[in-house]
Amino acid sequence: MRASQRLTAFVAEALRAGHSHTEVAGALTAAGWSRGEANKALADWAEGPFPIPVPRPRPAVSAREAFVYGLMFVALAVSVIQGLSLGFEVIDLWLDPPPEDRPDYVRRALHREIASVIVFFPIFLVLNARVARAARADGLVRRSAVRDWLAHIAMFVAALTVVIDLVSVLAASLGGGADPAFLVKSALVAVVAAAVFVYFRGFTRDPGAAS
Repeated sequence: MRASQRLTAFVAEALRAGHSHTEVAGALTAAGWSRGEANKALADWAEGPFPIPVPRPRPAVSAREAFVYGLMFVALAVSVIQGLSLGFEVIDLWLDPPPEDRPDYVRRALHREIASVIVFFPIFLVLNARVARAARADGLVRRSAVRDWLAHIAMFVAALTVVIDLVSVLAASLGGGADPAFLVKSALVAVVAAAVFVYFRGFTRDPGAAS
């Protein structure tokens, strides 16, 4: 039996014997387990007046959820990337108008960005609405491990994007290359990344605190 399995079995047996969470945690730390390991093992069991320990719900994983959240994640990522590219084009037209005879590949890129946003953003909106309804109806959805992992990955990428964006602005300012178009584009990236971070932060809230 692995150490984690022995720990789980011991905690369950100790709680069934009537010992409190505090007593069990003290026994575990005295035996050499860390406070974090003890708390994690005890977190699987609810405290209350019921005569036997009651297990807490644990995160669930399913292929169907992986498909839905994966598709939703990709749809948002494509929408954000292509939307930012489209925003850059608009900023260039506003602050740094290109010559009239734009190369064909630039026009094709612009068309691809618009088409991508038109196709992928509605997919994200539909999946987002479906997931929100499911989460309100069933707490199991909010405990999805796939949901939690994708949310944290998205938050990591968004936070890293903001940091890199700030470094780029600072480097450009020190080098004298922070022209208005560059600054507006950097601000757009920061705002979008922050919005993505806040959106996915809602996915990581404690299910027990959700209404």
